[in-house]
Amino acid sequence: MIVGDNGIITEAQKAAKQTEEIQVNSQSYMNSLQQELEQKIEGQIAVNEDIPNAPEQIEGMKPIKFTEPTETEMGSYEETYWTDSSWYNYQESKWANTISEDGSMWVWIPRYAYKITYNNPENKSEGGTIEVKFLIGTTDQYYDSQDGQLKTAKRQTTADEIVDTTTDFYVHPAFTDESNIGFANGGWDKELTGMYVAKFEAGFPEGNNNTASKKSSVSYSQDTSYVRSVEAGTSSDLNQEARNWLDGIYGSNLPKISYPVFQSLTYSMNYINENDAYNICKVMNENGNIYGFATSSSDTHLMKSSEWGMISYLSYSQYGTKGQDIAINNANLNSGGKKREASNTAGKSGIDSVYGITGMTGGTTDGAETIVKIEEIKALSGNTPTTESMLRMESKRWN
Repeated sequence: MIVGDNGIITEAQKAAKQTEEIQVNSQSYMNSLQQELEQKIEGQIAVNEDIPNAPEQIEGMKPIKFTEPTETEMGSYEETYWTDSSWYNYQESKWANTISEDGSMWVWIPRYAYKITYNNPENKSEGGTIEVKFLIGTTDQYYDSQDGQLKTAKRQTTADEIVDTTTDFYVHPAFTDESNIGFANGGWDKELTGMYVAKFEAGFPEGNNNTASKKSSVSYSQDTSYVRSVEAGTSSDLNQEARNWLDGIYGSNLPKISYPVFQSLTYSMNYINENDAYNICKVMNENGNIYGFATSSSDTHLMKSSEWGMISYLSYSQYGTKGQDIAINNANLNSGGKKREASNTAGKSGIDSVYGITGMTGGTTDGAETIVKIEEIKALSGNTPTTESMLRMESKRWN
């Protein structure tokens, strides 16, 4: 029979189907084997070198590399790809940088543990060194290059625990889930492999950058600004109608806040209070933002004091200035129409490299979310914050 259930054609069709299934299964097996091998290789590398967690791929971001500025030429950048082996090298203080759709730049800070050694424990003002160990994934484990062993860093486990960071390596709290201890040290609500930080301080769009201004969903909240005498043309500083470089004087006609940009050659974002800075940072990943961010892959917020410390410790470590003081940026970028230039500031703070974070010890007055007592808020502002306003500031977003 050449037809029917047992016919030659039917049997040939079955054989062909079985062959195809074997090929598919074989390919699937090979793919699985290759994936397992790659994971083992990655795991082996992770426990044989002190290497950082790879930067997360965030929607709206692309990796970039720089050419260093010289005495006569500004540095430049070029886009690259996520798997480029020359994109970053933290051992050479070459941190991973990315660029978002608006042209803002971001720097990846990998999860790490740290240990402090003071030159004089009796007088800590005499300085010391900070040693950093990059941690594996979201664990507290690191490779100890001295004895070849995989070790576990310590961490604070209760809200009132006092830790000694001079005797052991401690996981920096900014990367940790501290929801069970009330975010005592400025932690987050989950374990993090690292985080992106703006490379430049917040600035206005337009002007010397090519980013078009776009209004966010949040508005300015106060109708007065504390204006310096040099700008007001008066003998002393005083409160005047609210204003800023982009919107001009607006007083009680409170406008929507434009999305800030984090670029060089940009006028720093001034005349904005802490409340408005907090709110605009929270909506930087809302629908229609200029960065290309999505709520599903990012959680934007105003930098906390714990995160400022996280950057400073890495900057001062063997992966940054190697114990040298972070240089002060003396450029007055909002004076006389001057703008921030990458060639002037890239080496002025952070890691003394175009790959670092600028403005850490200079520039326009900066602010970060921190703990303050209600009495202190009242003394500073003349107003007592309501329970509602305090609840709007989620615990993980301030410390």
